[in-house]
Parts: sequence; structure tokens; C-alpha cells
Amino acid sequence: MNKTRAVLIGLTAALLIGVSGTAFATAPATQETLVQHPTSIRFLPFAHIHAANHLGMVRGQVASQIDGVQGSLASVQVKLYRQMNGTSPWVYLRSQTTSDGAFPHFAFTAMATKNCRYKVVFAGNADFRATQGFTWTHVYRTFNAVITDGRGAATLHGHVAPLYTHRPVTLQRRVCNPACHFFTVKTMLTGVGGTYSFSLPAPPTIRWFWRLTVPPSVSYLRSYSATFTTQNV
Repeated sequence: MNKTRAVLIGLTAALLIGVSGTAFATAPATQETLVQHPTSIRFLPFAHIHAANHLGMVRGQVASQIDGVQGSLASVQVKLYRQMNGTSPWVYLRSQTTSDGAFPHFAFTAMATKNCRYKVVFAGNADFRATQGFTWTHVYRTFNAVITDGRGAATLHGHVAPLYTHRPVTLQRRVCNPACHFFTVKTMLTGVGGTYSFSLPAPPTIRWFWRLTVPPSVSYLRSYSATFTTQNV
């Protein structure tokens, strides 16, 4: 019996947040270690869509199987790389050691700056083969919008971020409940720093609903502001 198998004796599979796994310890290389066990990166649930310049997370496990027992590796090093959409190089971000205990996993934090792909790499060791896994994060722009009351019309103003100078921003309106569709009212180019300002008239009796949108790009999703309303009082 090799040492890798020996450390599994007495361990039982655990079911945690819907992912089953046994904690596999790793043993030093010896003459008894004859086989490297296959591994894979198994990503755990995490948010894939974020506002620009907000902190995101990439969570997962280094999964393996020994004699039909599935589990994840504890206390092994994994590395995180990022590739921005529209570019080719993978950029190393940081490394981390998976946790120990009943549910070994990694949890990287990274600033969501643009649409990107992530790669998590386990280099392997004497008992377990190297592997890598891929996942993604998408990012939307923010509008930093403020509505100011006025006589006859309100003003919706703010700035689109990040880096959105002299680019189109569109005002849309909906005239009834959520079953109605938004339609375009006006498009303008932002000012320096992504600034914008729109006049929002109010109907005589009912309420109108307003929002802003900017088109998608390689780096950002099509983005929408919160919804604002105007009405005469």
C-alpha cells in the first residue's frame, strides 16, 4: 500500500454546499509511490458578473479520485492567471495554498476591471498530476446617476465609469408597468470624465420610467443604470 492510499484510510466523503469531497493529503515521494493520480480544477459557485472596479472572487478545488473515492487536495499550491478579453497574454496574479480540513478549497480575490478569463493552475506533485482550469468574469460600467427635481422637468446627471469620455450614452423611457418596453429618447456624447445630463419631463397624470444605457465593447458588457421615475405632484 503506498503512502498516498494510507492517508485516505478512515476518511469519509463530506457533502458541503452541494459539492462532495474527501480531503486528500499528499505524501512525500518514495519508492512506493508508483502512480500519479489524475486531477482537475473544479470551480465552486461564485459571482461571474460585477460592476467595474469592484472586488470579485474565484473559488474552487483541486479535485481527484483514488480507488473510486472522490475528493479534493488539501495544502497544495495553485496559481491564478488572468487574460483580458481582446488580448492574448496570460498574466500571473498570485498563488495560494488550498485550505486543509474537511473541505479543502482555494478562494482568490481579484479586482473586476474588464471582461476577462481566469486560469487556475496546479503544478502537480509526486502523487497527483498537474492540471489547469478556466473560468470567466464579465464587467459592466457604472453610471453614478443622480436625479434632481425641477419645475416642469427633473434632471438626470452623473458620469459613466470607467474611462468613458466623448462616447455615446442613451436615455430610454418606459411609459407603463414592467410589461412595457423601454424605447430610446435621446443619445448624447459624454463630456470629460464621462459626464452627462438629461432633462426628464413628467407626464400630466401617470408616471414615466427612465434609464440610461451604453453599448457593449470587448472590455465591458452592455450596461444599464438603475431605473428612475418622474411624475407631476
